[in-house]
Amino acid sequence: MKTSQTFCFLSSRIGMLIMSITFFQCSNPSSTAKKTAVDSNTTKGLVSSESILLPPPDSVQLTELVRNLYKWFETEKMALPLSFSPVENSVPDTVYHGIDLAENSKAIAKLRQTGFFTESFLADYRKIAVRMDKELRSRSVSWLVGDMSPFGKGSNEWCNCQDYPDNYWDIIKLVDIRISKDKAGFKWTWGDNFYYAVRAKREARLWKISYLEGFDMKAYNWSDK
Repeated sequence: MKTSQTFCFLSSRIGMLIMSITFFQCSNPSSTAKKTAVDSNTTKGLVSSESILLPPPDSVQLTELVRNLYKWFETEKMALPLSFSPVENSVPDTVYHGIDLAENSKAIAKLRQTGFFTESFLADYRKIAVRMDKELRSRSVSWLVGDMSPFGKGSNEWCNCQDYPDNYWDIIKLVDIRISKDKAGFKWTWGDNFYYAVRAKREARLWKISYLEGFDMKAYNWSDK
């Protein structure tokens, strides 16, 4: 009789223990479930980071830069200060005596506002005007009043051209692209076997023009040539 009572007591305790374990499992996720939840959250984080838009390839950014530059120039050029205009003589004379450096400074300010150019390009732009001014004042070069500039080649420095297709900036393509870290060199063309050399530099993640073929100091007609 005692043995039977003991067995019933033990059976009752075991039953209660099993029920407790079952209740605990139902009310608390297992470690595997927790791990699954953590993994799920981690995956969500990865998907979110992958959904961030990456910047377009450098070639696309450079093409957009050049097209926007020339669209701006052709739209605004009539309103731009004259970059390398001669100083009007205070007394009548047959030749100009210098370059209007104040006007050149205004032009540089306009170029800077566009955000298209590096400061090194603008510094070189200034050097061209200063060199012209020096040669005119020293009489190393003569610029006859009413004549075209003796320093250029009679073409537009922005493209080294005289004629161009309508809205040519829309059809500009880049060729011979060479990129090394944050520097790039290439030529742009609208076709017809026409090419114009450009260099660019990346500053604060943005490509900017650092060199245009037409504004190369070596391209001008200086007195020591």
